[in-house]
Amino acid sequence: MKINGKTISIGGAAAFLSSQRSGVVDVMLSNLDVVQAFQFEFALADMEDLDGVDAALARLVDGGELSRRSIDDFIMRCKQYPTAARYQSGLANYLYGVLAREDAVGAEISERSRESSDYEGKYDRAVGILGSFDRPPAEAICGIVAFHYNQFERAMTKTKSQRVAEVSLRLQALLKGENWLPAALSQSPHPSLDVALSDSIIEQVLRWTALPLDGTAAGDMAELAANISSQRPPDALKLHLVAAEHALAVGDVPTAVRHAESLRHSRLSEKWYANFQPRTKGQGVLEK
Repeated sequence: MKINGKTISIGGAAAFLSSQRSGVVDVMLSNLDVVQAFQFEFALADMEDLDGVDAALARLVDGGELSRRSIDDFIMRCKQYPTAARYQSGLANYLYGVLAREDAVGAEISERSRESSDYEGKYDRAVGILGSFDRPPAEAICGIVAFHYNQFERAMTKTKSQRVAEVSLRLQALLKGENWLPAALSQSPHPSLDVALSDSIIEQVLRWTALPLDGTAAGDMAELAANISSQRPPDALKLHLVAAEHALAVGDVPTAVRHAESLRHSRLSEKWYANFQPRTKGQGVLEK
């Protein structure tokens, strides 16, 4: 066995590798004529550096401005926390994704489509990094992105972002035909990090999907329904689901049917759709 070009015993290799905290190590294993090469990257962060990056993020949030300059300032402040560079990179990817999505609001359709692809790539890279960090901002961001992609089972475990968790739990229960809470979910007794970290579109979708589904939110539901057509498919599915349940709660079966039909061919909502049909009996029936 060789590590970084130097021959070493198996015991020595184990001790050396377990002592590494950062950098890339080349490992070569050989057995007669068979040789295999591996590269291991180590990026273990010190707690003090992770705390420093979180403090820099809090300063960005408290500044109330998201721009390329504010993100660059965040990155520069984090330079003094070198062992948390990977964590900082995940946060920066997400912040640049939020900025790309905000810049796309109001853009022409073709430009908006390009920006959408851009922000999703940044969100995906951010989650790929932050998923390995047990930090409140990392958990909140992973929950926000999971909610955006309708990965409710994953999003509802992110308790550092309580509103995301509660709304995702209700949506998951609806889709599975289980018991769910019709009351409003927006009045969380604990601070919810998603309020500070979500982009404006996800924030609006979160507010709409946290509305009570007992028929008492007619004004907000009218606003929701008027905006469904402008949403990307994952968000439109959430909003049609909420609108259908609200409409059924107030006895407006034609509207409930119309929203339900929009979900008829979605694999994610097929169980909900099948359970929704008998619930309309006595007031009207979904067309087959």
